[in-house]
Amino acid sequence: MKEKHYKNKKRLRIIPLILGIYGTFLGLGLAVIGLAEIKEGIGIIRLLVGLGMAGFGLLGIWDGVRDLVKPDKKTDQAPVNQFVLTDTHGNRSSLVTPERLREQMNLLVESEEPGRFDIQILPPLSAGKQGLLMQILCVYYDTIIMAAFFEMPKGGYRICQKSMEPDMAVEWMKQLLTGSPDFSEWESLKANTCQDEDDDFQNEEYTQEDKAEDGSDETDTLQEGVEAFWHQLLAGQGVASCWHQLLVIFGESWHDEHRFFSARDVELAVDGIYEGKYQKAVLEWGTEAFDLFLGIENELMVIWRTNQAGGNTRFLAKEGTASQVKFWLVNYLDHGFSEDRSGWADVTAEVESSAVIMEREKRKEKKKHGKVF
Repeated sequence: MKEKHYKNKKRLRIIPLILGIYGTFLGLGLAVIGLAEIKEGIGIIRLLVGLGMAGFGLLGIWDGVRDLVKPDKKTDQAPVNQFVLTDTHGNRSSLVTPERLREQMNLLVESEEPGRFDIQILPPLSAGKQGLLMQILCVYYDTIIMAAFFEMPKGGYRICQKSMEPDMAVEWMKQLLTGSPDFSEWESLKANTCQDEDDDFQNEEYTQEDKAEDGSDETDTLQEGVEAFWHQLLAGQGVASCWHQLLVIFGESWHDEHRFFSARDVELAVDGIYEGKYQKAVLEWGTEAFDLFLGIENELMVIWRTNQAGGNTRFLAKEGTASQVKFWLVNYLDHGFSEDRSGWADVTAEVESSAVIMEREKRKEKKKHGKVF
């Protein structure tokens, strides 16, 4: 016989209730008769038996109605959050205490090189309108820069950041460990655009909605977002809100744009061009850009567009194997601009001439179509 599952647990138990009422009625009746014959020996027995039956009847009535009158069970408490610390040396530990965080903060401040540590929250902590807090990244650039990664209800995530002194950062992390962090003065970052001084950062959002094409889960995507934010801080000298990044992969009749990507994605794009899966790729990083396509003799051609935001834009070209190109690009993503441009040929004149010719052809095509139609 299948067990019945009741969605509403507040219900009457009919059989115990009926038997209880019946038993109580008989018991009270027998007790009344016993009281009337109390002077006789049989009257005392009837009184005691009647009271016993009435008592069992009352228990039956209670069993029938108890689900209606008893208070609701307390709602299950939210699961206790676990904090996983990845320290400045890359070691992971679930032992996260204010003393441990103070130690990590001191290591950041005393280090001569840019450093970081991050805290992952399992399960994600609800932070009201911000979303579900998944991870905190802590970086030192003359002051502490803290970035919070929130999972959004519709998918993707938002990044907020705040700069603060080390002591204040430690105090804020103590609030985090108690489950009540304050994000009232944090700034929401917007992707790929620099904000004017008059813009209200509180109304801007940095959301990641690009879905992983290889079936990777949300945790992997978030971790790549943390790494990308870290690299942006390194290359942008701490001004992550003004950083621009874009990876565009071109096929025969399609192209995919990725506002968020990792160094591994760039390596896969290079391999795809070399193997003939893609026709070309364009990597935009800050004010620089790289065009990648297959050159002669199975080597890859890289066109480096320097200072594309304005001013004296130059185009530099270099050919290399797939391994060499991956090394150049990943090294650039990790360390930023390098003054050493040896081996890069200046092709600015050729590129600008080609651009002029292409513009003329477009104008001719427009005039031709105008005459036809």
